Amino acid sequence: MVDTEVRVVNKHGKDVAPNGMEIGEIIVKGNGFTEDRKEANQDGWLYTGDMGTKDEQGRITIVEHKNDPINNNEYNISALEVERILYEHSAVQEVAVIVSPHEEWGEISHAFVVPYTKSTVTEEELIEFSRGKLENFKCPQTITFMEELPKTVSGKILKVKLKDMN
Repeated sequence: MVDTEVRVVNKHGKDVAPNGMEIGEIIVKGNGFTEDRKEANQDGWLYTGDMGTKDEQGRITIVEHKNDPINNNEYNISALEVERILYEHSAVQEVAVIVSPHEEWGEISHAFVVPYTKSTVTEEELIEFSRGKLENFKCPQTITFMEELPKTVSGKILKVKLKDMN
């Protein structure tokens, strides 16, 4: 769009490193985005609620919605980070991680996993696998195995439906 700026910023409002790895919130400013919008801040930037990365060529990739992070007492856990680790396991065909309420910790991560057909992977095995690659508080506490994950017509996983199942 003409006269539109797009940035990816960290929680301090600073641009993320253009390395395709650091995740920040996508913000926009320009004609058609922030005119008379109450959501825009004083400088006219509209915080979209979408989290993304920016690569060396300036391409922005949306990776998750801002409301997807899991708040485990004082820690924020990225559902995307947990999903990436579980995808590294050879038995995992598909995975989606959602927030699950927990009395003691506030929220925990719950993984829905579609294993490959002949896999005999267990919940304990996947949790232990994640512990070898993540800090303990980031690891999924529970896992539900499914034959397939609910999806939109375009193939996007419907985490809202998974939350209803949890």
